[in-house]
Amino acid sequence: MLQTKDGRFIMADTAVFNKDANSEEVDAVFFDANNDGYPDLYVVSGGNEYIDGNISLADRLYINNKAGHFLPAAAGSIPVILTNKTCVAVADIDKDGDSDIFIGGFASARAYGYAQPSYLLLNDGKGNFSPATTSVINLNETGMLTAASFTDINKDGWQDLVVAGEWEPVKIFINNHGVFKETALPQSTGLWQTLFITDINGDGYPDIMAGNWGHNSKLYAGKDGPLKLYVKDFDKNGSVEQVMAYTINGKEYTFLAKDELEREMPVLKKAYLTYSEVAGQTVQYMFYDLFKDYKELKAEVLGSSIFINDGKGGFARKDLPVATQLAPVFAFGQLGGNTNNYLAAGNFYGVIPYEGRYDALCPTLFSYNTTTAQFDRQSVLPNIGGEIRDAKWITYAGGQKLLLLARNNDDIVFLRPTK
Repeated sequence: MLQTKDGRFIMADTAVFNKDANSEEVDAVFFDANNDGYPDLYVVSGGNEYIDGNISLADRLYINNKAGHFLPAAAGSIPVILTNKTCVAVADIDKDGDSDIFIGGFASARAYGYAQPSYLLLNDGKGNFSPATTSVINLNETGMLTAASFTDINKDGWQDLVVAGEWEPVKIFINNHGVFKETALPQSTGLWQTLFITDINGDGYPDIMAGNWGHNSKLYAGKDGPLKLYVKDFDKNGSVEQVMAYTINGKEYTFLAKDELEREMPVLKKAYLTYSEVAGQTVQYMFYDLFKDYKELKAEVLGSSIFINDGKGGFARKDLPVATQLAPVFAFGQLGGNTNNYLAAGNFYGVIPYEGRYDALCPTLFSYNTTTAQFDRQSVLPNIGGEIRDAKWITYAGGQKLLLLARNNDDIVFLRPTK
C-alpha cells in the first residue's frame, strides 16, 4: 500500500511493484540489499498448496530503482529454494557492513511433522546472497519454524538469532564473531506462532515475548502432561499421518475421536467396530502393533509467554495475562514510547468442527509492572474481530503514527493512538 500526499492509502500497482502472480507470499521484509541507501524487498514463499520443487515456492528479491519502483533482482542474486518457508529476519551477522538474511523453513505440504531446512544467506555487499556453511551455523535440525528475530541477547555487540516454531522449543543461536552456537531453552516446546523482542523489565537485556496456542482449548483443559504428536505412515498407504495425543495422569489419549481418526486411517475401522472397544483406552492400545518406528514431537507449554533474560545466559518463563490466552496469539505490538505497554492479537479459524474455531481473542492491551514483576490487563478492543496476523507501526501524514493490524482474508485495521 502507498500513502498519498493527503494521507490516504492506496494499493500499489504493477508499475511500482512487479509481482509474480503464481506465488504464495508468507512473509516479507524491507532492507537495503545492495548498499545503495534505498530499501529493497525480500519476499518469502511458502504454504501447503504446492509440493516441494514447485517454482511457485521460490522466494523473490526486488531491487528499488531509487525512484520507488521495485524490479526483480538479477538472476542468481538469491538461491532458488523450492520448499515451504514461513518467516524472514535480517541483520548484519558478520559486521561486514551489509545485511544478511535468515529464512525459516516449515514442513512439507504432504508430510506435516517433518521439518524443511532453514537458511542463512550471506550478502556479498552488492545484493548477491549465498547460503552460509555449517561452519557458520548448523540449521539441519532447526525444526518447523514460524518466527525468527535477530537481537543482541548477551550484549556483546553481535546479532544473535532467536527462532520458534510448532512442536519446537524456543531456540537461541548465539553469535560468536560470525559463528553461531545453538541453545534450546529448557522445557519450552510449544505451538509457537510469533516472536517479539523487548526489554520488558528495563534491565538492558532483551527478553523474548512469544505467542502460543493459549489455554482456552481442548488441548489444554484438564491436561497435566505434554501434548504429543506422533508422525508416521501408520496404515502403510504411502502418505504420512499425524496422531495427536494429550496426557492425563501419565497416560496418553488420542485427541481426535474414533470416527475422526478413521477418516485418514480406515484401518482403525476394521480393527475396532464400536466406540466401546476403544473408549477410555490409550493411544498405545488403539494403535497396538502400528505404534512403533514413529517420529515423536511434543509441546510442553501452550500458554503465550515472556522469557525474561537474566543477563547471564538464562531465561525464566512467565505466562502472559489470562486475557491473552483465549486463543492463539499471532501478533504483538508495542504501544507508543512506553516499553511496558503491549498489544496481543490473533485467533485461528482453520480447524475441523470437532475442535472448534479459536475466535475468543479480541486485541488485548496489557502492561508489565517492573516493581511487582506482574502483568496488568489494560483493556480490549472488542470491535475488532477476525484472524489478526501482524501488527506494525507506520508514520502517517504530518509525522503521526498509525498501528496497522493485518487480518487474514479481511480488511486492514488502522488504529490512531489517543493523546
